[in-house]
Amino acid sequence: MCGRIAQYSRLDVWEAGVGLRCVPPGSIPPSYNIAPSHSPLVLHRLGEGDAPSAECVRWGCKPNRPYPTYFVINVRVDRVATSDYFKPLWRRRQRVIVPVDGWYEWPVIQGIKRPQFISRKDGACFLAALAYWETGVMVQPEGAGFVIITDDARGGLTDIHDSRPIVLSGVDALAWMDPELTPRGASVLMHHHCLPIEAFQWWEVGLAVGKTENEGKELIRRVGTGRLT
Repeated sequence: MCGRIAQYSRLDVWEAGVGLRCVPPGSIPPSYNIAPSHSPLVLHRLGEGDAPSAECVRWGCKPNRPYPTYFVINVRVDRVATSDYFKPLWRRRQRVIVPVDGWYEWPVIQGIKRPQFISRKDGACFLAALAYWETGVMVQPEGAGFVIITDDARGGLTDIHDSRPIVLSGVDALAWMDPELTPRGASVLMHHHCLPIEAFQWWEVGLAVGKTENEGKELIRRVGTGRLT
């Protein structure tokens, strides 16, 4: 999965998708071009009293470990519960959801990068993620943020990238955020409840999305035939 997502729906759309009301973080402008180190909207129940919250959190984290020394933006599903880097977060149930309207990939076709926008056919994408930050404090620990969990791509998505985010339904996203859900239960969601390839659609978009300073809904506009061949 390449490092770019889009969030342009309103918070109430995300809330309706997972069936809860969140404590809002204030006004959030729509964004069609969110890159690592940016702070997109994240849904979670990690705060006081497990209250559902919406918070803008840095994409990318570096837990307090001797390695690696760089920020990580994604973690593969087979490592999130086993690596020394993320295992403590997994055991503490630091699970969050990143609601997105879609994400971008840059497959190389005949030697040319042709960016694609991927979205659900009938709703929002709720990405499973793991967080390292302290809720409700003014000064966050160094390296605070979140990582998106990824798995091997399947079906037609293998033509776009060899991995994809774990995208959950609204019901499963709600369960993912539940503090009572055990790591074992969360593992079942990761491995067996990711939405199938048939749930998605994608098309080619313009090269402007490659520059993080570019913004606006024209970035997701279909160009050419939208085909990969």
